[in-house]
Amino acid sequence: MIVKKILLVSLSVFCLVGCDYTSKKIAKDSLKDISVHSYLGGNLKFVYVENPGGMLSFGSDLPVKSRLIIFQLLVSLLLVSLFVYTILMQRIKKWSLIALILILSGGIGNLLDRITNEGRVVDFMMMGIYSFRTGIFNIADVYITFGVLVLILSEIFLKDHSAKIAS
Repeated sequence: MIVKKILLVSLSVFCLVGCDYTSKKIAKDSLKDISVHSYLGGNLKFVYVENPGGMLSFGSDLPVKSRLIIFQLLVSLLLVSLFVYTILMQRIKKWSLIALILILSGGIGNLLDRITNEGRVVDFMMMGIYSFRTGIFNIADVYITFGVLVLILSEIFLKDHSAKIAS
């Protein structure tokens, strides 16, 4: 059963990371030398940036060596630990498994981007309603955000009511 779980998680992560990679490649090819593409009355904008920091550019002012340790080495260790945890969980709710796959996929997508893009992550989307605006983000960030939300909501609302997947 554990082999099936490894295959399920690995294939899911591979597909999601592939979608993230493809979106970043398209953004790099079509947005890099252009200012801003605005849609839906300015509520959806596409703009190319390379972020050397974390979410909302947190840590972007740190020295390069510190960013390498935090955003590549520590994140790598965290993602390996999360993968092992996900695989070894004896019984896991299906929504928790989906959430962990999303978080893994987003983390791996951004990590691979950092490794192949001199420590920077390609971000290219911004949303807003009226004066409220998000930071500039990418598909991997969406995976992580939705994964965390699904994990929290599944733990709150589906305590013992969800189907569990045994290893």
